[in-house]
Amino acid sequence: MSLPVHIRLAQQIVDTLKSICDHDINYIDPSGLIRASTDRTRVSEYHEDGLTAARTGKTVIVEKDDPERGVRRGINMPILSHGDVVAVIGITGDPDEVSRYADLARRITRLLLREQEIDLRERNLRTRTAHLIRCLCENEPLNPVYMKEVLHANGIEHRGGTWCTAVIAVKSEEQTEAFTALEPELNQVFGSFENTLFTFFYPLEYVLIMPAETMQRQSSLLRAIAAQYSGILKIGTGSPGKLTRQHISVRFARLAIASMGPGINYAGIDDMDLELLFSEVSGDTAQAYLHKCMDRINDKDRELLEAYFECDMSLKKTSELLFIHKNTLQYQLNRIQQRTGYDPRSFRDAAVLYTGLKLEKIYPLQQGNTAAHNVEKDKI
Repeated sequence: MSLPVHIRLAQQIVDTLKSICDHDINYIDPSGLIRASTDRTRVSEYHEDGLTAARTGKTVIVEKDDPERGVRRGINMPILSHGDVVAVIGITGDPDEVSRYADLARRITRLLLREQEIDLRERNLRTRTAHLIRCLCENEPLNPVYMKEVLHANGIEHRGGTWCTAVIAVKSEEQTEAFTALEPELNQVFGSFENTLFTFFYPLEYVLIMPAETMQRQSSLLRAIAAQYSGILKIGTGSPGKLTRQHISVRFARLAIASMGPGINYAGIDDMDLELLFSEVSGDTAQAYLHKCMDRINDKDRELLEAYFECDMSLKKTSELLFIHKNTLQYQLNRIQQRTGYDPRSFRDAAVLYTGLKLEKIYPLQQGNTAAHNVEKDKI
């Protein structure tokens, strides 16, 4: 069986073929999805004739355009590696004209695929492991045989079960150098974990993938690491699931990190509530919400609201926590109401502002030319 083809290689293939025949080229995966194209508008489109070529192993010739089906004339050639169809190369144009490039296109594609295969197989275990982890985290196409080989080389026998991902991330850009300096020590610690894949994605994070039961056993150690290096790193853990579904787990692990409040350095899926819903919110939707309810307040207002909600909206407790008079607190809450249109003392309005504070940790408000720039800093 062949090794998986990375998107960058697929784009290299189509660009190389384009330079030779000057026709638009599509790289279609065996499921019929266009993974790369010299016509960038077609990337991620479904290609019906490409799927047919992949399933039959035979070249499919399209004699004329069919706008209703989104089909363009040309040829679609299956590319075989180790007896399997690994891709279909589509050349757009008059079939009689582009067919003369078919053999050359097939040979160039096979050569580039072969170069990738040799390169991947000659990499050392650490690099191959990092490649496997990246594929799992980014949901890239992954050949089962290759995955099994890398797991076996790491002393892991995969028999199904549930797996989980942990992400160890730099706390701030200022700590990047210190975080990188921890790499040898972290390598030693993580290397002692049973049945664990791990790699350092320079310069921001470590990613560990391990059986869920191993994660449970090592959670106390991960917490200890987070506490020991609280000024440098944060650790988030994701949800358990199949090994091949770790892109979901790593997404929740990164979400846990993004949603951490002040003084928090370790969190998992059990520590999140609203944040779990935020994982399905698009960036544009988040920005629309934040501009509606958080646009007109400043950092001092945010700190006040954080304390106010931490004290369960108790004026007395909030005043004591912030060492301010109750009347001063009332004035500041009135100011927030005037600026946002939401009264923090109303449960319904407070829920909107509380959600905004939480959401803003994951999707920081993009100010641009917003009204927030016109908010004067109040002197209390």
